[in-house]
Amino acid sequence: MSREHDMTQPHHVTVGYAGTPGARTFYLQFEDDADRITLRIEKVQVAGIADLLSGLLADQDNRPATDWDRTAMALRAPIEPAWQVGDIGVGIDEATGQYVLELHRLTRDADDPADVLRVAIDVDQARRFVAHAVEQVGEGRRACPLCGRPMASDGSHVCPSTNGHGTLTQ
Repeated sequence: MSREHDMTQPHHVTVGYAGTPGARTFYLQFEDDADRITLRIEKVQVAGIADLLSGLLADQDNRPATDWDRTAMALRAPIEPAWQVGDIGVGIDEATGQYVLELHRLTRDADDPADVLRVAIDVDQARRFVAHAVEQVGEGRRACPLCGRPMASDGSHVCPSTNGHGTLTQ
């Protein structure tokens, strides 16, 4: 039996991380008047949500977020994730005009019940989330100009594009 939770009027919607580039742990956090829910998520999933929301925003209302406050977008303590995000769905609720994130708990066992969190956010929250998510993902290690994989903090990198013939240093 799965456990489902709907959050239809969150006042805090954000993403953030703990740790240093190369060893960061990402979190989604949603808060309404009754609950604060924090979930652990992979960086590539954060980038994917931002990309999907960005595409939906472009179809609906192509204005960038210009009024978001980085301090207000910070994760709120305590940062204790309820579970790890697995499958993700992003869409629009035609009846309300809200953007909906459907987040499923990562499960490894078929007998393990799947948790689902659905969060409805308005267009302003979606814009701010996209801008903040892009910034948070971008604070990581630089990407190799040849293969796109992350480079070490000193700029060194064993690049598969060099066909095993040395280390790329930037």
